Amino acid sequence: MFSPYKWLWRQELLPIPVLMFVLSQGGGSLIAQAIANNNQGPSVSVGATKTSAAVTESYIDYLKAFELAETGSKPAALRLVAESLRLQPGNLVASRFAFRLLAEQRANTALRLQGHTGVITSASYSPDGTKILTTSKDHTARVWDARTGVQLTPSLDHDDEVVSGVFSSDSKQIATGTEDGKVTVWDASTSKRLATSMQFIGSAWSVSFSPDGKIVAASSDEGKARTWDAATGKPLSPLIEYHEAAYHVSFSSDGKALLIATGDNFADLRDPRTGVRIRQLRRGNDIYSAQFSPDNKRIVTACADSTAEIWDAQNGTPIGSVMSHGFGVGSAEFNSDASLIVTASKDHAVRIWSTSSDKLTVPPLQHPAPVGRASFSLDSKLVATVAGDKAVRLWDTSTGEQIQLPTLLSDGPPYFSFSPDGLSLLIAGGSSGWVIDLPPNEEAPSWVADLLDFASTLNNFDHTMQPDLARIEAIRVKVNSSKDTDRWTLFGKWYFTDITQRPISPWSHVSLENYVNLLIAKGDRPSLEYAKSLSRPFPSWLTKVNSALAKLPPEQPPVKKSED
Repeated sequence: MFSPYKWLWRQELLPIPVLMFVLSQGGGSLIAQAIANNNQGPSVSVGATKTSAAVTESYIDYLKAFELAETGSKPAALRLVAESLRLQPGNLVASRFAFRLLAEQRANTALRLQGHTGVITSASYSPDGTKILTTSKDHTARVWDARTGVQLTPSLDHDDEVVSGVFSSDSKQIATGTEDGKVTVWDASTSKRLATSMQFIGSAWSVSFSPDGKIVAASSDEGKARTWDAATGKPLSPLIEYHEAAYHVSFSSDGKALLIATGDNFADLRDPRTGVRIRQLRRGNDIYSAQFSPDNKRIVTACADSTAEIWDAQNGTPIGSVMSHGFGVGSAEFNSDASLIVTASKDHAVRIWSTSSDKLTVPPLQHPAPVGRASFSLDSKLVATVAGDKAVRLWDTSTGEQIQLPTLLSDGPPYFSFSPDGLSLLIAGGSSGWVIDLPPNEEAPSWVADLLDFASTLNNFDHTMQPDLARIEAIRVKVNSSKDTDRWTLFGKWYFTDITQRPISPWSHVSLENYVNLLIAKGDRPSLEYAKSLSRPFPSWLTKVNSALAKLPPEQPPVKKSED
């Protein structure tokens, strides 16, 4: 695990006696890092009130719980989060972490997307939230039901690795780009090819639809970009050429401008139909990403020169101060109302900035590896990040704290996408995808602390910790009889539902039994093996799975490569 101790000494952010105290008390790297970020909650001076002391102690309990959960000591982590919530009932960060711990302890699965045979190269929700699109090195793109994880249409087959994909704004079309520079438009409901003659030079790293879905644009690693008629596949703009890579292409929300991030040290604004340049936004190094604000009045760029910058989209002049990192900035994105910007850097940090003051709103979000991308949830309350350690992390934007353990992927870089309804986070890596439910935005009610204590006894070998079953039964009756529809009440009802009827996760619409049946209906070996792992406590389910497995042809041993 990454240790910030050397970084702490170098930055001299802590007096040495304080640092030694933290280390001597076994506070762990997470606590040291949080204090280094000057994010240690309200300070406690001589004569401080009991309230401020409780808030500080609550924060420390949360940090220790996070550290213990990372090392696998979940029962102790559950108890510490319970204590954190009792000390500070309004601790939203601890509330969110409590949700994640309880959901993982109660559920034995999450919605999974299985079917690709190669590494996934992109993953995203449709704008209406009903579908998920994944692209892969296995020469396919696939469309999935966002509620059930079932593949909705036949695979979108290509002649080469599929490196990019996007839905149109009405969710009815899909555009894909391949390693050999082919761009194709598909019907999202039928997988029928709608336009196929779009070809240009290089790997089609980025594809984008105009807001009305009538134009598709693409850019490549060979420094090429172009637009086509999405219905016919005929070129609209001439081939746009740069000396270096064209990293990303996107449209303004009114469709009047095309924005291209380039390795030629500028972001390029072009007319989508003619390709005529409108203006350049020039920096001193590669522009890795460029994005319009929702009202099209501003543009934010991320640059290899360790900066991000806001520009006036009408005249191309910089606005406000440069947002600086210690190394190249890989991405910079506005939130939904352009009041905030999040930047991700190779300096291992993510920073959240106020666009009105040009200042950080929380201390830097520290990572153990260079960070490639950071994005806001639709309500701006959360930020998801992906770093070079192949982990996706989720952060509270009001405090800068992590609210769930990192999701580590062993094969291929991870991708993520927030669902449009704000309930879920899609994570994809290797050849699979997962849908993870997001916590409520409200503070946890008082009964959650008791539920945490109860949950800590369910997988704990310490027999001195006995659950208060009468208290838990009282909570169950209270929650199940409640007419409230807030998220925490709905979560409580989910938690107390029998496993055979309970949805596979708090906001899911699929029960475990129905999910197993969906996997059986899919019928391929990976789905059946996964169904088998979920069915072990249920003999009747297991019988159905084994019967389906028996009908499959025997597995062929892998072909050994000949040695030269």
